[in-house]
Amino acid sequence: MKKIFSYSVIVVCVLLGLQACKPDQFLDTPVPSITDAIFFESDAAALSVLPGVYDPAGWGNYSQYLQWAIGDVVSDDAVKGGGGDGDQPQMYDLEHFQATEQTAVLEAVWSDLYVGINRANKLIAGITDNSKISADVQKRLIAESKFLRAYYTFSLVRIFGGIPIVDHILVPSEYTNPRNTIEECWAFIESDLKAAMPDLPLKSAMSADDLGRATWGSAAALLTKAYIYQGKWPEADALATEIIGSKEYHLQPNYGDLFIVETDNGMESIFDIQRKVFPNAPYDMGEATYAEIYQETRWDGIGWGFDQPTQDFYNEFETGDIRRKWTIISDGDTLWKGTPDEVIIYTRQDPVHNPDAITGYNKRKGQLPASKRGELPDQSPLNTREIRYAEVFLWQAEARAHTGGDWQSPLDSVRFRVKMGHTPISDPLAAVYHERRVELGLESQRYWDLVRTDRGNLMEGYTDNKRYFPIPRIQRDLNPNLTKNPY
Repeated sequence: MKKIFSYSVIVVCVLLGLQACKPDQFLDTPVPSITDAIFFESDAAALSVLPGVYDPAGWGNYSQYLQWAIGDVVSDDAVKGGGGDGDQPQMYDLEHFQATEQTAVLEAVWSDLYVGINRANKLIAGITDNSKISADVQKRLIAESKFLRAYYTFSLVRIFGGIPIVDHILVPSEYTNPRNTIEECWAFIESDLKAAMPDLPLKSAMSADDLGRATWGSAAALLTKAYIYQGKWPEADALATEIIGSKEYHLQPNYGDLFIVETDNGMESIFDIQRKVFPNAPYDMGEATYAEIYQETRWDGIGWGFDQPTQDFYNEFETGDIRRKWTIISDGDTLWKGTPDEVIIYTRQDPVHNPDAITGYNKRKGQLPASKRGELPDQSPLNTREIRYAEVFLWQAEARAHTGGDWQSPLDSVRFRVKMGHTPISDPLAAVYHERRVELGLESQRYWDLVRTDRGNLMEGYTDNKRYFPIPRIQRDLNPNLTKNPY
């Protein structure tokens, strides 16, 4: 899928009415005059629209900022860091549960994710029952669009709770539809994923050029995750077991190889958000990721020092667990030892070099050696691991911990990979929660795990009314039927 993601087509921007597209980024390419009826006239034309449906998944506001700002920083795994309280003040407000209806990134993410939903709806409408598009292409593209629509809806729901469901191109009278209940939203997500699964290919059947596009496993895994969020334990267990039984995925033998460019779309990747660096392109194009520079130590004068791991998170790792060194950088650690990229990382507070170090740690996952980065320091080509295979075992273990099944075996699968023996924790749920924290640490998961399992009290400042974030005021001004969240 690298090829299909590596460029944008101005025609797609015009056709789908995409407000985020910027014509000046396409070397003054003239904007054609085109209609849907003319455009959706061949399989090739339909396929050329597909990258535009995937594109919002990689935009900076969500996957490169808010996802880890909430998942890590708001949780007890990390603190904001950066250049003090005034650096990225909206992240400071999120971290301290002081977000408001005017918090800009919440508004941006609301808009971006609905752009993704709108693009999916536009493609579905354009090719459904279209005699100019072959049946196979119709099925595949509609399935991918439904997967992405479910992904965007899922992302909105876990941030904001119930939202207006948009399953078609809206007419003006529908612009002020009220919020659906969260139960209705989950049912919609489930329906889209169940509809997508039969028409998506197995990963093993995909060509190298198509890797990165949604597969049966992508939809099945996201559906399993939706079941987990709802506490549908038998359903989650059954589907996780089916994914494992498919033999489509494997655990990366070396945990440290999970977050290198060479394993993009690799054996453990169930769904990666694709990244690519364009020479001299600005970071906000959204093709590369700039999350790395946010989280790199400030000592070298390049990194911004955000997402600093806490001592509590550091202490969560058992003695001998190698996942700690691949997740957290401690002061004086040497990275990429024995290569031309070898560097010593300093994370301690220093009044000259690093005055804003708070915890004495930095995030390692996602950090690339200089030779693997783009030409600019704020560009990284490393894919975002959105869903990986280890989590399927952890979902299976969590589901069985609730139903009384064999939760130890799937937990062992994850632990044995890193040469850890059976868990020393006897309580099933406590064992699973521990394993999720250390296996998926600083992968934007912790906040969601705490609130969905009623452990929000572990976060300082959290109360139950803070579970969902404020609905942006500008959206409520545009749609008076959007009710507020009790944040």
